[in-house]
Amino acid sequence: MAQHLREGAWHISRGVQDRTARRIPCADGRTTSRGPPDSVPPMRTTLAGAPSAFEGGLLPLGSGTWAWIQPDGGWGEANAGLVVGDGASAVVDTLWDGRRCREMLAAMAAPTAGAPVRLAVNTHADGDHWWGNAELPADARIVTSAEARTAMDEEESPRGMARLRRLTGLSGRLPGRAGEMGRYVRGMLEPFDFRHVELRLPDDVFHGTATEEVGGRELLLRTLGPAHTVGDLVVHVPDAGVLFAADLLFVGVTPVMWAGPVESWIAALDAILATDADTIVPGHGPVGGPEEVRAMRDYWAWLAGAVAAQHRMGHRALEATIAILRDPDAAAYRRWLVPERTLISVTVMQRGLAGEGPLPRTTAVRAALFDQVASVRRALRDDAG
Repeated sequence: MAQHLREGAWHISRGVQDRTARRIPCADGRTTSRGPPDSVPPMRTTLAGAPSAFEGGLLPLGSGTWAWIQPDGGWGEANAGLVVGDGASAVVDTLWDGRRCREMLAAMAAPTAGAPVRLAVNTHADGDHWWGNAELPADARIVTSAEARTAMDEEESPRGMARLRRLTGLSGRLPGRAGEMGRYVRGMLEPFDFRHVELRLPDDVFHGTATEEVGGRELLLRTLGPAHTVGDLVVHVPDAGVLFAADLLFVGVTPVMWAGPVESWIAALDAILATDADTIVPGHGPVGGPEEVRAMRDYWAWLAGAVAAQHRMGHRALEATIAILRDPDAAAYRRWLVPERTLISVTVMQRGLAGEGPLPRTTAVRAALFDQVASVRRALRDDAG
């Protein structure tokens, strides 16, 4: 297993920072600052206020590209990106609520001062990657995949999420499993304010692949789902050697498979590796590169085998997940952030093995899943003593 898995996310982050630092200045003549503007300090805490495992904020990648990193990459702590051209810029994803998006755009004010945001790309339908769209300039054009655009209409609304945040605050006071699940979900949603989110849907969609131009720079958009969701896409900036992988890549963070199948996700990672991009921004976690993509590929290959074995034994998702994570082969993956989320991927993969089709996108199904996710977390904590 790759050495960086055993060393943890902090060492991943330090290695990435060293690599991106060497890419400044750039051979093509474009230059960037060595860090975010002095008025925008780096992020050294998670959105919940805990000390972070790695530094976040606006991180320069070289060649007029930046990553917006939200430590530690857990629930809702999504990343985004910025590509600056001559007189115009593009943003990749807009986070989960207006406040978080405004903070990001404020940090991007200096590099975009002479190159306002004219294009935004939404990488998939999960709200933590596009619910900030309304904060973009009114004349910015927003693009996504056709599959993601359809899925956006099927997701829970911001008002529904605000209601869930309020209800879990109440249910978290209850004893037993109901209270445990309530506290878990409330902890996920606490850093966000969904009450004032106004949805701004994408203006245009594409099928398969698309090429966008911003300020004389080429952005290659490619749909690689279904995997994490039905419409996952990546944004490749070939003149910078940078690829924004969104939630097809998690670094030091347990991924979630809402759609699958796992074979499609592995194929998507192979396609990312084939681009030869040397800097790859994940949807969650610190900036990585090909090594982190290969590590994610190894994870899915391992989990697919483990789930198949549990399925043959007739174990249901909760029992199977706990058994998988207790196996010595899972030791490195248990150190990834939020390992209890494995339950969701196991559920989806078992449905595929049983020929049951996609996971229903209903509030009741999600509530049942999070009840089991909280149970997995409790089991892992009990194991740790």
